[in-house]
Amino acid sequence: MTVRHPDLADLELLLDVARSGSIGRAAAEHRLSQPTVSRRMAALERALRVPLLSRSRRGSVLTPAGRVVVDWASALLQAAEDFSTSVAALRETRATTVRAAVSMTIAEHHAPRWLARLRHRELGLPELNVSLEVHNSTDVADLVESGEVDIGFVESPSVRRTVRRRRVGWDRLVVAVPPEHPWAGRRREVSADELATSRVLVREPGSGTRETLENALRAAGTEFVAGAVLGSNAALKSAAVAGIGPVVLSHRALAGELAAGSLREVPVGGLSLRRPLWAIWRRDESLSDGASALLRVASSGGAGISD
Repeated sequence: MTVRHPDLADLELLLDVARSGSIGRAAAEHRLSQPTVSRRMAALERALRVPLLSRSRRGSVLTPAGRVVVDWASALLQAAEDFSTSVAALRETRATTVRAAVSMTIAEHHAPRWLARLRHRELGLPELNVSLEVHNSTDVADLVESGEVDIGFVESPSVRRTVRRRRVGWDRLVVAVPPEHPWAGRRREVSADELATSRVLVREPGSGTRETLENALRAAGTEFVAGAVLGSNAALKSAAVAGIGPVVLSHRALAGELAAGSLREVPVGGLSLRRPLWAIWRRDESLSDGASALLRVASSGGAGISD
């Protein structure tokens, strides 16, 4: 059986009638006509199937059942007020707390700058509490899809159709070797076939770096054969410096080693190793104010939303 719940506004009106002892005075407080309030009280009585008011020329007083209903209505209205207050607090928390997940290269070379800019008061942004998780690009997308984070940032050449996206920048992968490697002193470019079969040091499957490299080699007509697979940029750089093999990483990740001369960039022919940096969020949800603020800082006037 379907239960019809009384309208909270009618219950509030009943409480004011009981407090003032007059339908007319309650009507004036609510800026309603007396007949309107009378009709609403009568409708409430019919809905509850309980007589609530005893009416006379001297005013309206509660019936014994009406006094019980007023007590219950007071508790119900207080609970409704508590509910509204709690929802408002939740909304405020959502606006000022951001759960974000970022891929490793973005975590190391972009996210710190974004967080610093968020704290610059002259930007007029709200004070945010940002919870930042670092994963590979595939895991970031999984967290976004599941709703475990509000927004994600990935460096993949492709983005799932189940999320919305905005491009926030570009990145470029480079191939690097130590100075004693045969490629370091070579004048001609390394070919796609040579790179594919050189046992390159590379990130794990699921990383944006690995996906970008594999896609580029596949587009050049060759399949990639991985060398040592390591789960962090720092481990890959150390292995490359030690001479274990060539490494493919973001030019930002290798900037220190290239500047110091412990690694040298090797030109590669016929490959496009440029990749976009994406912000992603759930397709069926809008961004909170806090996540929107983080996105604005990350975008810095970049491209608009692409479906």
